[in-house]
Amino acid sequence: MNSLDKKLHLVASFLLFCLPVFLMFTRAVADISVVLIALIFLARSAIVRDWSWAREKDILILLIIFVLMNVFVSPFAEHVGKSFERSLSWLRFVVFYAAVTRWVLSDDRTIRRFAIVLFCAMGVAAADAIYQFFSGVSLLSGQVMNGRLTGPLDRPNIGMYLSKLGLAALAMAFMLYAGKLSKKPFIAGCCLSPVLLTVVFLSGERAASVLTLLAIVLILFSLFMTGGGARKISVGLAVLGGIALAILLSTSDRIWSRVEALASVVSDYTDSIYGQLAMMGLRFFGDHPLTGAGMGNYPLVCKDYTALGVNDVPCHPHPHNFYVEWLSDTGLIGTIPFTIFMVMLYWMGIKVLFGPRDTRLLGGIFLGVLVMSLFPFSVTQSLFSNWPAILAWTSIASAVAVLRFATRKVV
Repeated sequence: MNSLDKKLHLVASFLLFCLPVFLMFTRAVADISVVLIALIFLARSAIVRDWSWAREKDILILLIIFVLMNVFVSPFAEHVGKSFERSLSWLRFVVFYAAVTRWVLSDDRTIRRFAIVLFCAMGVAAADAIYQFFSGVSLLSGQVMNGRLTGPLDRPNIGMYLSKLGLAALAMAFMLYAGKLSKKPFIAGCCLSPVLLTVVFLSGERAASVLTLLAIVLILFSLFMTGGGARKISVGLAVLGGIALAILLSTSDRIWSRVEALASVVSDYTDSIYGQLAMMGLRFFGDHPLTGAGMGNYPLVCKDYTALGVNDVPCHPHPHNFYVEWLSDTGLIGTIPFTIFMVMLYWMGIKVLFGPRDTRLLGGIFLGVLVMSLFPFSVTQSLFSNWPAILAWTSIASAVAVLRFATRKVV
């Protein structure tokens, strides 16, 4: 790197390091940071005249989606202005993903520092959530616990916050450990993980808890696949985890009630509010199979249908399943290429999981990161709005950067 490139990298890295804190306290500043990282990366690309990243397969497919959104989806949306507002601004996530995976997290020093920052931020958030669990109020934000933990956040999303960023940080830490670059982040991650998992399961977030369990299963499977003494460790951890979960369910009426509520939703999904919202999204897709109803148009079209007397389902901002959201908002034109993008990422993880023994655990952790944000059969937040999208893209981009660094290969 030349002097200017180092300075730009330092600024972009600092903004990325601040994201975990911004996500806790200020959504708007977190969004501004994402935009600034993207703009700095574009400026750097122009200065060094290097746009090769735009031709790499994963980024290219995202850029194609962006073009399709603005050429074929938004012009034909039910509410054109709202759709263009979402489709044009979606570019920030594409360039942010490119910046993190191809430039910001491209050296072991920056990866190590980001992992440490993530563990520190999550440790503070988890400690505050535990304090809130016992006292009823967050020490950092004053947020009152109302049935579900929030920690310092302004909404009950602490489980997703810790699980998504925690798995990404663990991927960084293990890569540094396996590559004999640094042991301390991995040791810190192993020590902090039980605390983070405790908060995730105490949070009462059903999606976060179930997806985290699925991610843990993938990690234990990858540890088992490593062979040798790792198999005994995976079996031991599975037994300990099962015992801990059984104790939690048997001693916490609040958590058990959340489990019963989840079972009720799953057993009667079509009549649940989540099933009704998903069915409505599929109805919008059925009315507009190629282009969808338009980006961010779900609540607006819902209100239109209600006004016409053909809808009696409460209008939410999104259908609470991002696959249905893609179908509803972008139709086949947006959903097919994004599915291709997701398959590419999953294939990256699968190749590492069944590759050399020393990186199999990294493959399992990477797949766990993807499961947290991209698992199809889950109630999710919107992948297009700022806070949940920033959280998801930060987690995914960090994991992709680590996998690229570990394997020294492009997608």
